[in-house]
Amino acid sequence: MRLVSISFLLTFLMVCNPQSWGQRSCATDSVHAQMMGLAGYAEVFQNKVNLVNQAAESGAMDCATPLIIPVAVHFQNTGIPEACAIDMALDQIEILNQDFAAINPDISQWYAQQPSIWPDISNAESCIQFCLATSDHPAGFGLAEGDYAVTIDQTTGDFNSSWSGYLNFWVRDIGPLGYSPLGGNGNGDGVTCHPQAFSSISCGGNSLYGAYNLGRTITHEVGHYLLLNHPWGNGGCSSTDNVADTPVTSEPIFGCPSGQSIVNCTEPVLWPSYMDYCNDACLFMFSAGQVTRMENYVTSSLQNLLNNSVTACQDPCDTACGCTDPDACNYDAAAANDDGSCDYSCQGCTDSTACNYDPDATDDDGSCVFPTEGFPCDCNLDLDFNLTNAGTGVGDAEIVAATATSNVTSFSIELTYSDVSGGSWAGDLLLGICDPNGTCIEIGGYNMSYGYTDAGGWPAGWNSEAAGTYTATINVSSYGLTGAGDWSFEWINGWSSTTASATWVGSMTIEDLCPGVVGEDVEGCTDSTACNYNAAATLDDASCAYASGCDYCSGEVDGTGTIVDGDADDDSVCDENEIEGCQDPEACNYDDSATDPATCEYAAEGFDCDGNPSGGCPEDINGNGTVEVADVLLLLAEFGCTSNCSAADIDGDGAVSVSDILMLLAAFGEEC
Repeated sequence: MRLVSISFLLTFLMVCNPQSWGQRSCATDSVHAQMMGLAGYAEVFQNKVNLVNQAAESGAMDCATPLIIPVAVHFQNTGIPEACAIDMALDQIEILNQDFAAINPDISQWYAQQPSIWPDISNAESCIQFCLATSDHPAGFGLAEGDYAVTIDQTTGDFNSSWSGYLNFWVRDIGPLGYSPLGGNGNGDGVTCHPQAFSSISCGGNSLYGAYNLGRTITHEVGHYLLLNHPWGNGGCSSTDNVADTPVTSEPIFGCPSGQSIVNCTEPVLWPSYMDYCNDACLFMFSAGQVTRMENYVTSSLQNLLNNSVTACQDPCDTACGCTDPDACNYDAAAANDDGSCDYSCQGCTDSTACNYDPDATDDDGSCVFPTEGFPCDCNLDLDFNLTNAGTGVGDAEIVAATATSNVTSFSIELTYSDVSGGSWAGDLLLGICDPNGTCIEIGGYNMSYGYTDAGGWPAGWNSEAAGTYTATINVSSYGLTGAGDWSFEWINGWSSTTASATWVGSMTIEDLCPGVVGEDVEGCTDSTACNYNAAATLDDASCAYASGCDYCSGEVDGTGTIVDGDADDDSVCDENEIEGCQDPEACNYDDSATDPATCEYAAEGFDCDGNPSGGCPEDINGNGTVEVADVLLLLAEFGCTSNCSAADIDGDGAVSVSDILMLLAAFGEEC
């Protein structure tokens, strides 16, 4: 194994000469290529990859039990004195732990830039922690129990089997900034770093490179050690880094492109990832997929490191121990010696109105990101278009009321393309966009134009007849598209000589463009169950009025609605349930279900409601109990009466006539 390390070193000296450090360099790809050429290594490496892929099904870990990795740092021919070396080593470990736990001071840059540039990508906190070993050191290096695992000029090269069970940092003067095996073994191997890119401390005569002075070279190389590739893989837009949530990119990004959306394939490059080549100041995150891949690699292939941490990472603190960092959640003001127990898990955004609000955070770390006033956090406009069997100039169009939060920065498009007879390209699609202010741009097409400002074409891969799905993310931030009102979108077949056979069907998502026109806040009742609800209100003024009991709402939703009295007579019976009727039980038309009074009808005197005489024997005119001659004489005395007749009007028809005589004679002699 020592011979292999020397061959690597010779290779680096040949291909990576010292430079002015205008750009980052990493020799991990060269290391990996060399090792893949060794007998049996490719099979071993593939087995490790397979284990990670299998473990990936378990997803993110619970960090209640962290994955602790013991670290040893070996300075080789640097001239850096021991005290400075220990300070640099401790500082580098602190940087690693902050970067992996996503509590690095500059993580706020990610929260500020992510919503507009990478809205679908999340960073993540890793459960991996690193300790500078203090116990159970290998013999022969002059380290006593409790000493930090830092050696000065006691090792050479990039491998030492005595330090198996540790993640070793070899700090020495090399051509590139650093390198690492792609997927370390913990068998005495480790990552190698130039002393002028190690930690964030310049001391002992060692001055850090200006662009690489934040310790991110080690973060980058440890990522390789835990099986992370460079984002561009083998290079080109068909490459992969085997992490699903990192956009495909064809090449590294250098310098410090803060705030920029850089697209060199189809999506904005994730340049803040520690695995890219930017300056230290513009590397500040791992994606959630990268974190999961590293954790899975540790648990599947580096159990020897985890096992060794039980003894190697013993707390060297004896008295007045505790967390001495005032920024930590468990800061102990009484502690004089830091015992490595500092916990930062309580930090996060504590403002519930922020887009990145963390309900579990109790200590605000200043990372809160707020939406533009009047807009939601996620403010994108989605559109569909359909050009089927489209000939020259045939297309689709849509006008949408929308409001830009600022200038529209970019849009993503996914297109399903086909052409029956051939000749057209996917890239013949011509898109026009006009904002409410009259600013118009066009993208794509072949030899046709809307006459708008030319904003470029589709990716080169769209210049194809092949049927399939085509995707792109287009940066339009420099064209000043903005405003509130009607936005127009047009899609046509932009080749003047095409036949009516090509089809473009797809969808677009325009960043920073909110559906609807956002204006000033309107005060009013915002509760739709209230009678005075105002559908246009955006700010509740506590004026909501509600109906109860029999009352109900008048129905308007513009704030003018009122409460309508539903019990006009206050009898506790709702108007809609009231029943009008005669409420006198003595009346002929009495209604026992009536709740409201109505006219009552009564029988004529001496008769019942059906018109029958109410007496038991009407023929007994004198009322002596017998129908007799005396009754006949009384009837005859009244015979011919036509009004106000006496009891002689036996049949009750208002007159004394023959019919009364006949009724009396029929009952003559009866007792009543």
